[in-house]
Amino acid sequence: MDNEEILRQEAVRLFTKGISAKKISEQLSRTRQWVYKWVDKFQKSQNKEWSKTRSNAPRTILNKTSISLENTVIEIRKRLSKNPYAQKGAISILYEFERLGITPPSLSTINRILKRQHLIDESYVKQIKEKEYPDYYFGVQQMDLIGPKYLKGGFKFYFYCIIDTESHYAWIYPITNKSAECITPCLIDFWTNYRLPDFLQMDNELSFRGSNRYPRGLGLILRIAISNGVAPIFIPPAEPWRNGIVEKFNGNVLKYFYNTQTFYTFEELKEKSKQFCVFHNENHRYSSQSNRTPNQMVKQSLNDIKLKKDIDLSPKIIIEEGKLIFIRFVRSDQKLSILNTTFILKKELIYSYVVAQIIIEKHILIVLQNNTVHHIYPFIMPLS
Repeated sequence: MDNEEILRQEAVRLFTKGISAKKISEQLSRTRQWVYKWVDKFQKSQNKEWSKTRSNAPRTILNKTSISLENTVIEIRKRLSKNPYAQKGAISILYEFERLGITPPSLSTINRILKRQHLIDESYVKQIKEKEYPDYYFGVQQMDLIGPKYLKGGFKFYFYCIIDTESHYAWIYPITNKSAECITPCLIDFWTNYRLPDFLQMDNELSFRGSNRYPRGLGLILRIAISNGVAPIFIPPAEPWRNGIVEKFNGNVLKYFYNTQTFYTFEELKEKSKQFCVFHNENHRYSSQSNRTPNQMVKQSLNDIKLKKDIDLSPKIIIEEGKLIFIRFVRSDQKLSILNTTFILKKELIYSYVVAQIIIEKHILIVLQNNTVHHIYPFIMPLS
């Protein structure tokens, strides 16, 4: 018997001896209602197990996940796990469902299935999320890709999404592929019509970075950003929640736009995408900004610096100064990998987040934690 069962039996024993409920409650540190409840259960019980604790879980489970759906989630998770570069969390599994053309379950359902099948290292996830994360940057825009998606008839495309983290002003651009050449004109358009940020935050998508063949060679997107005074920030691999604002916006794009209608041509998709963005910025209210819309926030903002010059993308943009920022979690091996180069950090940085800044004009890599410099390494970056 556990302690609660012993207390319940003792309460009934004392009550049957004529001791008042008030005195019993004081003696056992329980309420009088509790005493009356268990006396009543004892008197009405037909068996000797009246004092045992019974589960409050419902006898019948509504909307139980089908075995086939659960097997599909497990199969996708295992397939993603075989690729060392693939993200394999619930969001990645959700996108994989959509890529396969299968109606996906909710994120919470996917997480429940992974937990039930012991496919989530909960201690590790909790440890990661509880660590102090360097989210002190202001003037940030987050960008991401959705896709591939398909028009009626099978034409493949992607959505390039970008959102300001302070005003939630956002835009989506349908693009035919996810190359930097397709993304860059969208970025220029957003900065021309909205405003320039101080920081552009993104995940580690190859087209955002540049090239695996020349890992230190700055790609087109990075050159456009840095040449206009914008510092790129790369979030830790396999932690999409660090780009949470654009990830949530992506979900709204799918739920309220893409999944609600059928698109037959790419031109139709582009036109309706504009309509959706205009509606979002004018009407969507965010509790985090006192229920004001993005457009209302923009009107109150003092930062209206826009990209005002025409940019010729044909010649290679020469970078003379600027910085790249990488936020990384240091594991027990003490390794920090930046652009295919590995550094060994101090033991005191194990199981913590660090900020690795490449100062381009000085050709150095600075490793900081809580704005304290722990390492400075030479890091040659080709500027041409």
